[in-house]
Amino acid sequence: MLDKLGKGMGAGVGASATSLTAGLISLSIHAAVLVGLAFAGVQGRETAAVEEFSSEVVETAEPRELDPLVDDSTLQDLDQKADDEPVMEASGSFAPVLAAMNAEGASAAIAAAADDSFEATDFGRRDVQRVVDSIAPTAAMLGQSFSVEGNGAEHVEGVEGAVDRIAMEILQRLERGRTLVAWAFDGSLSLTAERKRLADHVETIYAHVGQLDRDKLAAEGGLLTAVVGYGRNRKLMTPRPTDDVAAIQAAIKAVPADATGDENTFGAVADVINRLGRFKNEDGDPYNLMVIVVTDEVGSDQERLESTIALARKHDVPVYVLGSQSLFGKPERKMDYYDPISKHLFRGLEVDAGPESAMIEQIRLPFWYGGPQYDEIESGFGPYALSRLASATGGIYFVARLDGNKMGFDASRMKEYRPDWGPLREYEANVKRDPLRRAVVDASLITQQQLPGMPALQFPALDAPNFKDVLRDNQVIAERTAYTVDEALTPISSVAKKRDRETSRRWQAHYDLIRGRLLAMKVRCYEYNYACARLIKEPPRFKDPKSNAWRLVPDGEIRYSEKAAAAAREAETLLKRVVDEHPATPWALLASRELQNPLGFKWVEAYAPPPKPRDESAANARRKKKAEESKPPEPPKL
Repeated sequence: MLDKLGKGMGAGVGASATSLTAGLISLSIHAAVLVGLAFAGVQGRETAAVEEFSSEVVETAEPRELDPLVDDSTLQDLDQKADDEPVMEASGSFAPVLAAMNAEGASAAIAAAADDSFEATDFGRRDVQRVVDSIAPTAAMLGQSFSVEGNGAEHVEGVEGAVDRIAMEILQRLERGRTLVAWAFDGSLSLTAERKRLADHVETIYAHVGQLDRDKLAAEGGLLTAVVGYGRNRKLMTPRPTDDVAAIQAAIKAVPADATGDENTFGAVADVINRLGRFKNEDGDPYNLMVIVVTDEVGSDQERLESTIALARKHDVPVYVLGSQSLFGKPERKMDYYDPISKHLFRGLEVDAGPESAMIEQIRLPFWYGGPQYDEIESGFGPYALSRLASATGGIYFVARLDGNKMGFDASRMKEYRPDWGPLREYEANVKRDPLRRAVVDASLITQQQLPGMPALQFPALDAPNFKDVLRDNQVIAERTAYTVDEALTPISSVAKKRDRETSRRWQAHYDLIRGRLLAMKVRCYEYNYACARLIKEPPRFKDPKSNAWRLVPDGEIRYSEKAAAAAREAETLLKRVVDEHPATPWALLASRELQNPLGFKWVEAYAPPPKPRDESAANARRKKKAEESKPPEPPKL
């Protein structure tokens, strides 16, 4: 289903991206036409909302160190406190102006932007109010940490931390009668080490059951265990359910590795229930079945989620999961894997860990300037399909595999932010009925396309032969980002008046963060292109004879127009509200990162040493030889 979502989203966004690419080529030549990409959202329906905010952007006296085009070790800023360039007053359309190829062209473009009578060209926009039921999202894209129907989920410190809790759940099941525990192990390569660790701790789990079992309910065959390994297919590792702990450990260690990359988790659970749901021993005594799934991915067959829940409920089988946290607003996570056969360490392999919501509810927008991108933030919840499976059947999702390289959040604080944990069809219906939530989902989908990242901040001297190309190429990057941001703001801005009616803490945080980040990025993009246009219109002179380059640094003053300044103030207010009202959450973390730098720009002069001459043929030969020697084997499917 994730493939369907990706294809459905990619079809719409891809078509726009294709047409946009052609348009940008024309835009770089006809600068004045770009005024058509005005800040339309700041006008009309946004005007009232903008006027309500009064917070001011604080201008920083000392700009933060930025990533230049050349290595930091070779760059020296010569005038960090230079006077600001004269401010060009602009009115009318709130849109960036790309620098033309000469001063005359730039002057005409800026004049057009400032002319109230200038009629912007309508580039047209995609209909972003998508019909939710036309999208086929994957059930793997929602997670939750607390109970709705069952016992919910608990955070435990790795496999070791889950030992006591699993023992308690087994004992509670024993109090209802003879119990059969079916362990279902994901056979994927990424879980090899975890399977071994759990095999070593199985003895402790059953020892704890024995210590707590004062009535000896597990004695004389009262507690039996089966082990199943699964991937693309399934294999019963214990010929018959057994109470021999050594045999259980051996069966877990013997689970075969599955290199197909398929984890048919829900099919495996359903198969176990069908085979063992009515298990009886040789004397005809029936057993209560409980299933414990051990996996680090959400599963390849999420479409079977609801049928598996129905089957488990029919047979009164609780399903427990020992798994990872999902990522905040993102379906896939990257992990490293050491292949014991090739002895190669594969870095950054993708696994489907699922975001924490039925559909993606967060925008994907790169941060500018140096600092963390927060591409992977652990959400505090498990992935939807597995968390729902556990909760709906009366089991527990044990969040057990916390990676020290990822960021986790306190479970008790995150409880009030839990996602909608009902059936997917109910989630879709709720989003479809609620304009604000639908706008959040629409904006999130629009931004899932790959954006180009941050444009360059350093430029050569105006008389350098490559100046025009460098300036133009980077302005196109900013304009590309501004286009997508503008599109995502359309549904978000249309429901601004409904924000205060939203009662869910989760959706409040979603809306404020998304609107704040989109407005902030919009202002940055337009300020960037406006600064570039002004560099052509009013080229400054170097004050230091050593200077040979110009560099943009963040600045608190918004120079494009008062409407742009108002939008910047609104963005700052929204982001500060997220930080204040949702502390120690993923929303506050991302809002703080966005607030790290002011939204405006100013030019400072700098010195960039000329590149050292090099023998390109020799360098190419060395690179080729190194690539051949270090060519890694084909990455495995985890």
